[in-house]
Amino acid sequence: MRTLAGQTLQQDMAEAIAPALRAIAASIGPDGRHVIYATGNRISSARTGSEIARHICSDHFAERLLKEALVDAERQFGDGTARLAVMAGAALAERRRPGALEARNERIIEALADLRPALDAAFAAETRICDATAELVAAAGVEPALASLILEADEVAGPDGLVEVKEAAETAVIAGLGFSFDARHVGAGTLAAMDDVHLIVANEVLSDFRTLAPVIEGFAARGKALVIAARGVEGQALQLIERNRQACVLKIAALVPADAGPRAAEILEDLAAATGATLVCALAGTRIDMLKPAMLGKAARFHIERGRVHLASADGCAERIALRIAAAEAEIRAKRYLPLDREHAERRRARLFGRWAELTVAKGPDSAAQVETVRRAIAALRAARIDGVIVGGGCGLERIADRLKGAVQNDPARRAATAMVDAALRAPGQCLRRNSTGLRQRDAVSAPVADPARLSRDLLDVALSLATRLAGIDGAVLRH
Repeated sequence: MRTLAGQTLQQDMAEAIAPALRAIAASIGPDGRHVIYATGNRISSARTGSEIARHICSDHFAERLLKEALVDAERQFGDGTARLAVMAGAALAERRRPGALEARNERIIEALADLRPALDAAFAAETRICDATAELVAAAGVEPALASLILEADEVAGPDGLVEVKEAAETAVIAGLGFSFDARHVGAGTLAAMDDVHLIVANEVLSDFRTLAPVIEGFAARGKALVIAARGVEGQALQLIERNRQACVLKIAALVPADAGPRAAEILEDLAAATGATLVCALAGTRIDMLKPAMLGKAARFHIERGRVHLASADGCAERIALRIAAAEAEIRAKRYLPLDREHAERRRARLFGRWAELTVAKGPDSAAQVETVRRAIAALRAARIDGVIVGGGCGLERIADRLKGAVQNDPARRAATAMVDAALRAPGQCLRRNSTGLRQRDAVSAPVADPARLSRDLLDVALSLATRLAGIDGAVLRH
């Protein structure tokens, strides 16, 4: 083992992450740039900053920190990890300059926090409305055929909807209207579509035959369709439902949400609001034996396809739905840095609005990479639509850096923090120009028309955080 500290440690970390930073920097620029790496006898390519880091970074602690930061950013933002890496590398290099070393890291972190209002103002001044969606998608490196489908899916979903991307038998856009949720059919066989359905929604496990028998008998007598969605359906209750369904006595379906625990409860509450049902829940004081016709929800049509339930023209109360949407939006804000939880809340919000789209990519040798590219393009497009854009190709970031130039800073920490921000903002543009040098005019690819403003701001924050984190490591014990 060996112990490192001070400048020796900082030099060791800089040398450790340099290969990954150089490779990532080389990937930025004209469409089609990527890094080739070897795994045994197999040659593969990596295109995003996080993907390159996964394959190049070793077990050195500084490389692990870089890789983890890029992978986390990929999950959080869906795009921009190469820009993040070069911004962090530039900020760290600026922090290691002799003039900045005299400032303590804690003071630089405070100075960076003090610069936030000026940064926010500079970003706001350079931000404009996104009015070139086609160019923005094309700049993400998406194939033209897929780019047109992305725009179609985005239009179908609308500003309040959601576009989900997955592999399937063919490439297509599936439009979804009405409330939908993922669920599994409890029972044997397949479920047919049903019109004019009523719904029982229960945040309970239904197992008692006696409580359901009167309800089912009443529906059978009237020839109406019934959907039961509950946290669980088992025992005699399930036997009763299946017996009536298979004998064609009653058009009925029993469903359990695909999610479990608190998420299942959220879906059931959303379903109750969307259909106008009273949620059956003993904790809320509504037991299944208290069920009355007025407590049932309604929808014009029900069908289930590939584990997804679709309810057309659900008869929900607008005020209840608005409350559930507000709750989902609050969760999106609260879980902003927890990608899986945030995506779950975004999905709930879109389905409560009743507008979503599914973009499927045909399975093939490159389909997994295409799915990731499409997801990044959609993330950039929707972020730009919500928060606006800045001029792309690094130019907008350089304009922001120019706006921050002002009086000479006498405080060493403030001077170092300002230099780190300036270096980080200028790094992407410098990489783009360096990587475009020597291209023939017909091969050169113009810089993207725009970058999402919010994404660019978030990437800068993470880059500065990573740089100060690495610069703040005072000592390390390394095992050979």
